[in-house]
Amino acid sequence: MANILTASEAGTVLRTASTDAAMLALLPLVDAYLKNATGHDWAADSPVRPEAKAAAQMLIVMWYENPAMIASGISSLSFGLRAALVQLESIALSYRQFEGINGAGGIALAGVHVGDTVSTVTGIIGVSGDQKANFETVISADGYIQQLSGSDLSSKWYRAYILTPGEL
Repeated sequence: MANILTASEAGTVLRTASTDAAMLALLPLVDAYLKNATGHDWAADSPVRPEAKAAAQMLIVMWYENPAMIASGISSLSFGLRAALVQLESIALSYRQFEGINGAGGIALAGVHVGDTVSTVTGIIGVSGDQKANFETVISADGYIQQLSGSDLSSKWYRAYILTPGEL
């Protein structure tokens, strides 16, 4: 499984070799921390958002330089990292997961409204990659995303990134 930061990226920010054992052990811990703190698995995104990479860089530097901070909780985090986590949590709220249906039609999707833009749709179970062509690009009914494809997508799961008109 890929991490938010590659070994090379982490090595560069820490000014150490990309094979440093202590650094490599921290990479999955950083991913897990950011996922738990924000409610979204940033390592699963392709590409990984730059905001997630920045937060991961701050966190790995703190933990690498002072391993005791791993167990110290959020109160010991720097202001910059706390601000980055709030931003990532806000971004995570724009992601919606849903299961396709058999044939074209509406799929219930809480929190979406007419005029919201479907920025991306990525297959996450049963299908992968860009799936945007199978769904509407602008929400046309409150609480629903329209599946445009007439195919049976009922056993497949998707993640859509929804932007409100004010976020464009």
